Amino acid sequence: MDYDLKGESIIAISPEGKDNIAITLITDLIESKVVIADSMSVHTYDQITYAEDSTHDIPYYYLNHNGFHIASTSRLVIESLIRRNVDDYVFDSQFASIYNRTSGADLSIYIHGSQKDWLQHFLLKQKSNSSKIRGHWFQLEPRKTDHAFNIDGIFTYADSSQQFHAIFNDLKAQQNRLPAIIPSNVNQAVIVTYNDINKLHKQIDYYNDNTTKLDKTLQLILDNSTELAQVALPKTEALVFSLKPFEALFMDMDSATSAKFDYRNFTIYELGQPVKTAGMQPLLPVNDYKFLTVIEDFLILSTTATAPEEFIVSYQNKSALSQQAWWEDLSNNISDSSTLMYFTSLSNIQESVTDNDDSKIINKVSSKDYPFMVSQYVHEKGYAHYHTSIPQLDASIQSSSIVQSGSFKSPRKIIAGPFIFPNHLTGKHDVAFQDEDFKLHLISDTGKKYWSKDLDAIIIGEINAVDGYKNGRKQLAFSTNKSVYYLDRNGNDVNKYPIKIKGGITQPLSVFDYDNNRNYRFLITHGKMLTMYDISGNEVKGFKYKDQEEIISQPQHYRVGSRDYIAFAKADNTISLLNRTGKTRTKVKENVQLVGTMSFQKNLIKMLDDDKLIYLNPTTGKITDSGKKLTDTEHYIALNSIELIQNNNKLTINGKTIELPYGTYSKAKMDKLLREEFIHLIDSGENLVYLLDKNGNILNSFPVYGSGNTAVARSKSNLLATLDGDDIIIYKW
Repeated sequence: MDYDLKGESIIAISPEGKDNIAITLITDLIESKVVIADSMSVHTYDQITYAEDSTHDIPYYYLNHNGFHIASTSRLVIESLIRRNVDDYVFDSQFASIYNRTSGADLSIYIHGSQKDWLQHFLLKQKSNSSKIRGHWFQLEPRKTDHAFNIDGIFTYADSSQQFHAIFNDLKAQQNRLPAIIPSNVNQAVIVTYNDINKLHKQIDYYNDNTTKLDKTLQLILDNSTELAQVALPKTEALVFSLKPFEALFMDMDSATSAKFDYRNFTIYELGQPVKTAGMQPLLPVNDYKFLTVIEDFLILSTTATAPEEFIVSYQNKSALSQQAWWEDLSNNISDSSTLMYFTSLSNIQESVTDNDDSKIINKVSSKDYPFMVSQYVHEKGYAHYHTSIPQLDASIQSSSIVQSGSFKSPRKIIAGPFIFPNHLTGKHDVAFQDEDFKLHLISDTGKKYWSKDLDAIIIGEINAVDGYKNGRKQLAFSTNKSVYYLDRNGNDVNKYPIKIKGGITQPLSVFDYDNNRNYRFLITHGKMLTMYDISGNEVKGFKYKDQEEIISQPQHYRVGSRDYIAFAKADNTISLLNRTGKTRTKVKENVQLVGTMSFQKNLIKMLDDDKLIYLNPTTGKITDSGKKLTDTEHYIALNSIELIQNNNKLTINGKTIELPYGTYSKAKMDKLLREEFIHLIDSGENLVYLLDKNGNILNSFPVYGSGNTAVARSKSNLLATLDGDDIIIYKW
């Protein structure tokens, strides 16, 4: 670097030609940079000699002149400064005013209002779509904190002009509440607040050089609100308003709407006469908005019915902007009130860059580290306070959260599922479900449909993921009450499957991998009989089970030491414990009236004998009474280190009781994902899915919206699939 600046200095960036810039330095005299014509490359203009330094990739020119040292990459700039005398130079009075007001800062950046769009074009290779001048001057002071890069400053404009910022002149800033409802996957949001909508509209008319009467419905909404936002989401967009406190909606929705429908306990209205936004440009786009919904104190207008659904999903999943991990730190760097505010996602900035070289650089920045650029203005009379913050995430402020990664609307009623199935191609999971036509469907974790397959009846039990070819590529194994199915991940039948079972299948398919070597066995229960098949579809001749009584529970495989046990209950209140060949391994002398299912924990089979919790030792056949009795309303399950007794919203986990909010809860399910156990259940009254750790703590961002059934899995991220009527909802957490 050729300069070690000590005193007050100005570095100017100015356009030169269409795509070039000139960089100019003005600072105090530097004696070491005296121009000596005989010992360096020099040029002469108007009898003044200046030097050229060409030792760098970009040459520059310099001289000491009229009490200042001047250096520039442009000869035109140097010669222009030589030609002009300070005495007769025409200064920019607005710049002089803002400079005198702010020049004490260690570093200030000044941007001419008329050059803002040029600078944007230069930095991002974007062409401006506006010929309007935004104002006079930006003054910006960069400031770094632990978790953000910030820029503060002021912006000046003419308070009675057609400059953009004059629209907000002398409007009292209101509290920014809309980040509490805007989804965090927003591409861009432009938020405006107002205490006097008539004054704002009058200044908009002046900016547009016309007078436009507002749509009656829009005027009604604006009169009853203090804040509006134009929100662009990845697949749709909407207008959002912060409403003033009210006891009832100020619109007569019955007479205003031509249709309405419910989505996740909210009503979306289709207006008979769409809301027209002509007269509010440039704050709102010209459009006809025919869909409306209200969420708490927020009103959403949209051109499609899908936009309100996205806001409803975000609201229920607690995934709005102000609920993100970076929000608390951001709120310390910006004001809680403003007249104008921008949220721009990093992905939106990346997509707007058209220059290939610039794109390669900016695409290296991760949205996980820098999710948004947030800018806000608080306007006074003729100037505005300006704040920009770029939050930076790191491990110290990040927290686990849940997002809806996808959804799928089934055209037919869902009768089984969702089931989660691993995808070896993506390293993620897909979701399967069955509709009332007995079709099995497979969709991605984002809701993209892969295929459908006709089955002969409803699936009973779960879909098992098996690696029959021992190559990491999983297949689907399951049964209906008529046939056993074995499908590859593309929905094609494998080997001799499907296999129809005479007399019908009476319990879910049991899939055993005795030695964890992927030599799978499919055990089919049909009445009193058990038949075992291999993955090729051949009956396993070495397995012989002698018919006895009706089998009333799904056979389970347990292992204690080196011994295998196939356990199930029969209609005569006996428990069978078989070996691999189908012969009795251990006799259980006591009768058991099995209620619910069997669980295996600490080498014991745990189950309910009518209302008693009992423990069966499979090696001896001896039954121990735990001393616990359960009522008809209690549900029991055990898995690994967890023993759980549920009585609606009360969960007793290993003896410790916790209470969920009062509601109507489904039977809790437990799954082990890698090394962690999780409990999941649904409050069907409120349509809320709860996910708890093994200690009964509700995971961050839960509950989420859902009903019907739940399934969880872990791959690149944790996955939760649930239902909303005939919709599949897929969450990542």
